[in-house]
Order: sequence, then structure tokens, then C-alpha cells
Amino acid sequence: MVRSILAFSHALDWLARRGAGFCLALMLFFMAVQVVARYAFNEPPSWTEEMARFMMVWVGLLGATLSFKSKADPILFHDPAEHKAFPWRLLTGIVRGVAVVLFVVPVIYFSIYGPGMDMSRGFIARQAGLSADSLGFPMSWVVISVPIWGSIILVHLAARACEIKLNK
Repeated sequence: MVRSILAFSHALDWLARRGAGFCLALMLFFMAVQVVARYAFNEPPSWTEEMARFMMVWVGLLGATLSFKSKADPILFHDPAEHKAFPWRLLTGIVRGVAVVLFVVPVIYFSIYGPGMDMSRGFIARQAGLSADSLGFPMSWVVISVPIWGSIILVHLAARACEIKLNK
């Protein structure tokens, strides 16, 4: 079970890395089209700015999962001299894990459910009723990145717990 969680975490990290790179390339492409159209033709299309913004949201959230996986994320406190003592590492790991869960789980929950566990009042469902200004597709395509981000973070958190268990 421990090895499968670690493997799943690595697979998600691989996918998130590729997805973030793809979205970053698209964002840069849309920005380049915007700049060239603005200064060379004096007629920038409005959709390029909107697509660049949406790609930036995806890059930011996928990048946050990459940062969390590689332990380059901001942490509550540092282990003094990267303490090798297992009880201290376990305690700090538990505190960090609880903090992550207390932040991420409500974000995922309210992305899907609204008051009274009504999915039609959740964040994603409310955004599905809105459309992108220039492109017309549902905004839920953009905001679905939020629960995806949170779910990947929780898998990486479980993998961190498995790593602590393996490194006792």
C-alpha cells in the first residue's frame, strides 16, 4: 500500500509537471500573439489575453503541487538542523500535515458542494453558469483546477507520510 501511494504520487507529479509546462508554453504563446498583434497590427484579439490568464491559473496551481511534492513550499517551521531524531520529525510532520489538511479539505469540499451539501451551489457549479468573456466556454473549465490542485496536494501529503514511515 505504501509503495502504491508513493508511485501514485510520483505519477501525479509527472503529469502535473507536463501539464504545467504545456500550460506555460500556451500562456507564453498567447502573450506573444497579443504583443505582436498589438504592436505590429494595432489590433490585438481580446481572447489571447483571456487565454493567457486562464493558463496562468493552471500553471500556478499545478506549480504549487510541484513545489509541495519537492518540499520547496513554505513551511510553518524548519526542523532544527534537519533533525534526524524520528520523534521530532514525526511531530513536525504531523503538525504540517494537519495544517495542510485544514486548509485543503475545505477548499475541495466547497469547490464541489455548497450549503446543505448541494452540488448545484458549489463553486464549480456556480462557475458553470458563467462563460468566459471572449471565448464563451464555461468558467468551470478554469476553476476545476482548484479541486484538482487540492486533490494532488493531498496525495502528495499521503506520500510524505509514507516516506516518514519508510525512513524510520
